[in-house]
Amino acid sequence: MKKIILFLVLIIGCFGLNGCSDEEANNRIVIPIKTGFTSIAPDSDIAAATKEVLRNLNAGLMRFDSEKNKLVPGLAKEYHMENNGQRYIFVLRDNLTFHNGEKITSKDVKYSFDRIAGVTTGKPIVGDWKMNLASVDIIDDKTVAINIKPGEEKSSDIYDLADVAIIPAGSKEEDLEKHPVGAGPYKFLEYIPGQKLVLEAFDNYYLGKPEIKEVEFRVYKEGASRLMAFKSGDIDVLPLTFETEKELQNQKDIEIVSGLQNDVTLLYLNNSLEIFKNKKVREGIWRSIDVDRILSGISLKSSTKLGSHMSPALMEYYKKGLENKYPYTPEIGKKLLEESGVKNLKFTIKTIAENNYDNDVALFIKEDLKNVGVDVEIEPIPLSQFLPSVFRNHEYEGAILRIVGYPDPYRILNRYRTGDISNMGEYSNPKVDQLLDEARRTYDSEKNAEIYKKIQEILNEDIAGIYLMDQGRSVALSSKYTGYKMYPFSFIDVYSIHLKKTTPKK
Repeated sequence: MKKIILFLVLIIGCFGLNGCSDEEANNRIVIPIKTGFTSIAPDSDIAAATKEVLRNLNAGLMRFDSEKNKLVPGLAKEYHMENNGQRYIFVLRDNLTFHNGEKITSKDVKYSFDRIAGVTTGKPIVGDWKMNLASVDIIDDKTVAINIKPGEEKSSDIYDLADVAIIPAGSKEEDLEKHPVGAGPYKFLEYIPGQKLVLEAFDNYYLGKPEIKEVEFRVYKEGASRLMAFKSGDIDVLPLTFETEKELQNQKDIEIVSGLQNDVTLLYLNNSLEIFKNKKVREGIWRSIDVDRILSGISLKSSTKLGSHMSPALMEYYKKGLENKYPYTPEIGKKLLEESGVKNLKFTIKTIAENNYDNDVALFIKEDLKNVGVDVEIEPIPLSQFLPSVFRNHEYEGAILRIVGYPDPYRILNRYRTGDISNMGEYSNPKVDQLLDEARRTYDSEKNAEIYKKIQEILNEDIAGIYLMDQGRSVALSSKYTGYKMYPFSFIDVYSIHLKKTTPKK
């Protein structure tokens, strides 16, 4: 009798909650990630692998619309620029709340920007903001003005403004590290360092309640075990490799979403070294590398060959045709190397040991260059050593690296400015510096696009790097889910995912 009563209670409970379904009972998604986080506090860990996850927790004044492929108002319902880019006025939407239920006001916006720039603490969360932020003025409860320091303003500042997470005023760093509070589609539930981060749907999200009720980002190393976990249902999303894409592509119950990654994989040659100052050496090397063989041999279907430091993922700014400027012609490559006067060319390519794809690319390059008499050694080193020694201190001869992309073309190309901290190839061209300055001051999008295309042409002509490919991206969803969206930056957008049996969100 007790069992019957309990059964009836459960049935009544389901009807009282507008009915229970298998979809609701199983509405929890598990997504693998490569590594844990240095910090889960908003904006504190700027690594792409961290931000692609924490963007589900946080929201900014602007957001990136994947359908329009551009920034649109986010927490702000509107904005306008004043004083030639030195002042931005944002007006917040009505009835915005944080995950803790508190109302979002201009006071929170000011606190968030002051925090990231270290205005009160003297310790900026993101160093650039200490240099760029002049002040934040509260105009009224919903209107705020963000002022950029004179001389530091640039046409792409809106991208930086959009990337700042808005958090409750008075939030303490020690609390944010343990239980971050934001305004994104998902709120914090549980975090076990090095193992998992669990989030739950935020019903009061300003764009509407998320369909997926709970998401677990689980640290899961790449390899065969990931594929087995996906097939067994232990994880619901699988970032694909060349091998797993081939294996899963014909399975009808699995949805595969593919696209460009907006990252640039290239072979850096250290231009501070005498041998690589010779353009004939650089061109000889480029013409001797069969990029198409790499694409067909180890790359995803969505990968594409590049000719400069821009991917067609940002088609508005992309200069077409450069990818064919130095075709695979080893006989010409060998002749150029001979004409350069450099004899018995030998150099070492450093790679990130943990990046299997880059190490495979290095092997292809080693084989190709051997055919034209160039002796290449490959030296994989851990990421923890690669970043300070190779990326920052430029202690290398050759290096293969995937440079993470952004929707902001200025941020992508400014790494070629003379002396820039990210100028790993130690490239220098006064014309490029001049064009970058012009791009900073140009707020007309069409004119700006032409400037960026001109920069790409110069980088290609100068062979500032041996540009290889956008590796592409391909993700498989288990049979329960659909709707995964691609972005031209690192973002696993759980809000876009929905259960297959339901009507997709618009």
